[in-house]
Amino acid sequence: MVWAQEKTKTNKILFEPGNIATKYVEYGATFTLDHTEVYFARSMQEWGKGDMKSSIHHSFFDGEKWSPPQIASFSGTYDDSDPYITDDGKTIYFISKRPSLENTISSDIWTVKRTSDNSWTEPERMPNPINSEKSEYSPRVDIRGNLYFASNRSGGYGQGDLYVAQNNGKGQLNAPINMGNVINSTTGEWNLEINSNGNILIFEASQRKENVSSYGDLYISFKRNNTWSIPQNITELNTSGSDLCPFLTDDLKMLYFTSSDSLKSTNTNIYVTDFVPILEKYQKRALNH
Repeated sequence: MVWAQEKTKTNKILFEPGNIATKYVEYGATFTLDHTEVYFARSMQEWGKGDMKSSIHHSFFDGEKWSPPQIASFSGTYDDSDPYITDDGKTIYFISKRPSLENTISSDIWTVKRTSDNSWTEPERMPNPINSEKSEYSPRVDIRGNLYFASNRSGGYGQGDLYVAQNNGKGQLNAPINMGNVINSTTGEWNLEINSNGNILIFEASQRKENVSSYGDLYISFKRNNTWSIPQNITELNTSGSDLCPFLTDDLKMLYFTSSDSLKSTNTNIYVTDFVPILEKYQKRALNH
């Protein structure tokens, strides 16, 4: 079935222009459940110009305004990105290129825990095979404790694939499994978001024939009867540049994401849009493979 390419009316709004959205590179926002804290990655280097070092920043909302962002206590020395704070606000997963006891330095998943005095513990690298000798990206956890992430590890379908490590019910994660070739393709699947119930998946895909930009478009898929629907390009959000790093509010009303807006842009910003019309449109159109 072929659908007409009309676009849902959306208002794509810069998040905190001049404070969080600046002339620098900002991407990958994650919020606490009460929406009073935000963590995101920032780089002073140019987007798309090779190796880029980022630090994780945080800002607080006092009921009226967001504070000027500061570098998080666990960041600032190494290349850190892709923060994700759990719904209980007690754990942050993030990606870091820092030395570990395994004597490997690649983009791996690390965690910090919130302490009783509201500070953060020293970062801990998640063990293999959650991590690998290759790169991992965009960790996310659903309400059951399943861990989702992207990786370019060997054995996938393309340049990068999406994986899930199932919680075994005893507080431990099973070995990651590839999310399959309905979601993954021979090109690249990267930064992802999954809702708390684990049945709405939004992710960045590169070089698909449906893409507006070969550098990365946002796609959406729905899980029904334990099967993921064919991913659909979210046409109203994607640009000629890079569109990535989705984050859904828990009530599914708002979608935050990152965009460079154009192919020539050397920075990215964090945007927010109303997710309800997007959800309604693509749920109606969802098709199984």
